[in-house]
Amino acid sequence: MKWTSRQFGELEFSDDNVVDFSDGLFGFEHFHRYVIVHDEDSEPFRWLVSVENTELSFPMLDPALILPGYNPLSVVGPGKEVWVLAALNRNVEHSTVNLRSPVVIDRQTRSAQQVILDDDTLPFKFPLVPARQAAGGT
Repeated sequence: MKWTSRQFGELEFSDDNVVDFSDGLFGFEHFHRYVIVHDEDSEPFRWLVSVENTELSFPMLDPALILPGYNPLSVVGPGKEVWVLAALNRNVEHSTVNLRSPVVIDRQTRSAQQVILDDDTLPFKFPLVPARQAAGGT
């Protein structure tokens, strides 16, 4: 199937590449079908791109790149991929990731969901770049 995304232009994918969020994403509950786009120019990000709305895409990261030891798999179960959504800003020091509400994808069933973890220590807006690194420190 061919489809045109505002961000990536023409995309070609099969139904086997579509993941279904039966409840949608928080704030975007009306959109359920997404493909994961690996754009080498955006490394280490992957993009969750709606096949129902040409304007809708979300950058996401492997949470281990942000917070070593982050392991919500005990809550979401084995055999699933866990990603965190990012809110990117032109000033990288203002970019954040949502550690509290990861995206969980089961590639075998092609089902996905965004969950809210019951852990008050995990913020909804965790800095993508630590403050000292953003300021030029080490």
